[in-house]
Amino acid sequence: MRTENALRIHALSCAVTVGALLLAPVLLVAGAPLRGRLWRHHQGEHGRGFVDKEAGWVSPAYFVVTNVVFQALCVPSEYVLRRRRR
Repeated sequence: MRTENALRIHALSCAVTVGALLLAPVLLVAGAPLRGRLWRHHQGEHGRGFVDKEAGWVSPAYFVVTNVVFQALCVPSEYVLRRRRR
């Protein structure tokens, strides 16, 4: 997604928040593995990355991973995974 259009970026961030709220039951149970997999997919060895500043490009997944609501809904599953690894 190009970064020139601020209205589209704001609409996307609002849509991610609404989507996270709609998927809250899934994220509460399996949010941490999903978030980690998305992160590794974009930032891994052959990943494209979330942001390309030179080209003025931002991946829509960036807004998912950095969304506060999405992160808050992933906290319970992260806690369970940490407790289980002990």
